[in-house]
Amino acid sequence: MRKLTTLSGGGYDPAQQGCSKTADRNDQPQSTETGCHNATLQLNQGSGDYASKWHVLSLNTDQLSNGQSPHAGSVQADPGMGTRYVIAFDTGTGKLILVAPLNVALDLASWAIGGFQGPPPVPAQLLGTPGQPNVTMQQSKAGHRNVTDGIGSNQVYFGADDNLNNGEHDAVNPADYNGRDRRVANGPSDGGAAQVNTHLRGSAGDPASLIAKNVDPTDMHDPLRAADAGSGGCADGLCAGADTSHRKAYQGGCRTCQDQAVYNDQYTTDWRSPDCSSGDTASQNKCGKEWKSGNPQGNIYQPWSERGAYYTDPGVFVYEDPDPQASPIASNAAQYPMCELYAGTMGVWVCSQNVVPSPGAAAPAAAATAHATGTTTTPTQAPPAMSKPAPTPTPSAAPPTPPAAAPPTATPAPITLLPALPPAPSTPPIP
Repeated sequence: MRKLTTLSGGGYDPAQQGCSKTADRNDQPQSTETGCHNATLQLNQGSGDYASKWHVLSLNTDQLSNGQSPHAGSVQADPGMGTRYVIAFDTGTGKLILVAPLNVALDLASWAIGGFQGPPPVPAQLLGTPGQPNVTMQQSKAGHRNVTDGIGSNQVYFGADDNLNNGEHDAVNPADYNGRDRRVANGPSDGGAAQVNTHLRGSAGDPASLIAKNVDPTDMHDPLRAADAGSGGCADGLCAGADTSHRKAYQGGCRTCQDQAVYNDQYTTDWRSPDCSSGDTASQNKCGKEWKSGNPQGNIYQPWSERGAYYTDPGVFVYEDPDPQASPIASNAAQYPMCELYAGTMGVWVCSQNVVPSPGAAAPAAAATAHATGTTTTPTQAPPAMSKPAPTPTPSAAPPTPPAAAPPTATPAPITLLPALPPAPSTPPIP
């Protein structure tokens, strides 16, 4: 299992963007944090959490205050010789452009339909207030590294979030609800990432270990242990992506709730009011369960406290964002729960129903047949859809056959389907 905390999609993590969990808080739209990046492309080396890795090279754009378009960033390099080099640049406000193309097209269409009256509706981000372009070179101390340090453990990471959208600040206000909403804060509502990680195990002196410790086709959660890759993102309450391993996608406030697969959460979204989000402080208080009867009042802390840990599995998937900070799309039209889809090593799931079992589900039957026929095939446990595997019963031994009787014909055991996931508890303990 990859021990990466994913907060939006594809392994996105605000800490790896250089940002705190409240960097884009909605009650301080003009705030920025030094070193916080709304987009970053990184090459890292070494095992362990991101903070302990060797950050060899990165290209970054800086976090924006609300109303600005991207215009500043940095290139950072650490060759491992004890010095980190940073080239910081600023092209001036409005010099780099990121506007919504659909909005621009609609504005221009309206202007044309109106007979081209007045000046064309050029977005403010295109005009801006030109600043003085500048480039600076900085140096700082860094650890001495050897190219063999952490060899076999490398990472390429690209992450971005919706602060790129002209400085949008749509993360939870941590001061709301007497400060309890600080625990809900986990970065902006929308973001995504793509990453590739290598983590070779074994020893060259023991060639067999290079296979045994790096590849396990019987492990439906993590068949290729030598490397993993994932990509994906969340926007407007909908997430999509692909992964090659068992990776944490979200951690809510309930630490006693059973771990959940992101594609098997179809029937536990009563809290999902279309008005519930972290877009502003008022929306943080429209997260009540009575929203269907016209009373959405309720703080975002409550649905957060009812969510546990959510994981992806190898395959492709589309699912509803379990994070109550997400801003649901088409709030007046979207129907909840959304139908979640998955296809991969855990089978095929449609709307939280396992319609095609995992290939590993046939293993207990094969093991039972091998036991009955006296073959030496090693039994393989079928992995469940949950991240906490449940033990598979061991088939009973066949009764001894009297010498005079003909050997009985082994009857193949039925294929064991994946166990259905129970619904999440309606009111789990609040930590």
